[in-house]
Amino acid sequence: MSDDEEYRALSATLSAFYNFHSYQTSQVLKPKTIKYNSLSKSERELLEWFPGYLSDLEAVIGLNKQVTQQLALSVAEEWGAPTNPELWAQATDKEFDKVKSTLLQISKEWTDEGKLERQITYQKIIDELVQLYPIEIERQNIKILNPGCGLGRLVMELVKLGFWTQGNEFSYHMLLTSNFILNRCSFINHYSIFPYLHKSSHLVKRNFQLRPSYFPDTNPTIIHELLQKNPKIPYDELMSMTAGSFTDLYGPDNLQVSDTYTEDALANEFRSTNKENFDVLVTCFFIDTASNIIDYLKTIYYCLKKDGIWINFGPLLWHFEDDASMQYIDRDGEKVPTVMQGLELSRDDLIELIKKMGFKFEKHESNIKTTYCGDQKSLGSFMYDCEYWVCKKI
Repeated sequence: MSDDEEYRALSATLSAFYNFHSYQTSQVLKPKTIKYNSLSKSERELLEWFPGYLSDLEAVIGLNKQVTQQLALSVAEEWGAPTNPELWAQATDKEFDKVKSTLLQISKEWTDEGKLERQITYQKIIDELVQLYPIEIERQNIKILNPGCGLGRLVMELVKLGFWTQGNEFSYHMLLTSNFILNRCSFINHYSIFPYLHKSSHLVKRNFQLRPSYFPDTNPTIIHELLQKNPKIPYDELMSMTAGSFTDLYGPDNLQVSDTYTEDALANEFRSTNKENFDVLVTCFFIDTASNIIDYLKTIYYCLKKDGIWINFGPLLWHFEDDASMQYIDRDGEKVPTVMQGLELSRDDLIELIKKMGFKFEKHESNIKTTYCGDQKSLGSFMYDCEYWVCKKI
């Protein structure tokens, strides 16, 4: 990605957060207002509460605006971008939609409402690592990589336990928001957001749609408190984050050049430093984000040390299953077409592939049920049957 493209992507993300209130107004408030005004007088009288509901929606959109604009301006300053929103690239509907998903992700990772999901997913991984490495003082020597780390909650929880942990994330929406939470939140429940405004179905009460989520539910500055309690563990040196594609930053040097794997000199240099660099690689709701799962497996194998451990939790909801967008890659000096979709493996085929790629299954559990960014008060939620495994590089 060129500097101009990178600035466009970053500033468009900032713009999406800054102007998110306009998107929410057009997507939520405006259609409900038009629909109500189209009713007959007798029909409106049957819904005498509706004008108050519209006023509440408008007020809550305004409260979200305060947080999303503060996030955009503070992160822009920290990332060296202009703090004048007029200088940012215009956000698209796709970028606004990602802000909507990011607010739900905040609720999942950093509020009390996400505690159940974190207990099913993150805690299972944490318990495994504590069992593998029971001596706390020695964990600082165990290097863990967490690609697709989202908003960084799992990374922070592992650092709190004394593990050297590096999070990797591709999405600017996630990177900017995790930066805001980890660096701009000074105490528990510092901010409130209203992440459920776009969910009008499966409601028991309309106020459930309007309810706030307070974040963060734990103090991100706890690292400094831990340092005072146990100075033998350098908690403040154990956490790091990288921005970019997992394969581009951690993969071997023989993958096909694509949108997610470049010939950039800095990326190539960073990749070389990560060969057999990590003791543990942790993936949670991540591997099905691959367009080519073979590239992911090659990357996992490349950056793990011999006998290194790969812990995975998540479903097989292949993200590019319906993406027929075409691109051309270099194959033996010839440009050949490829598409994003097409390599969606079954569980059995994936397991067989993982073994062929040089991994041994130490543990494997199937059909672990959980939601993802679910609404606990909803009448209906999509439930995933997830896979959990612990593999060793051989």
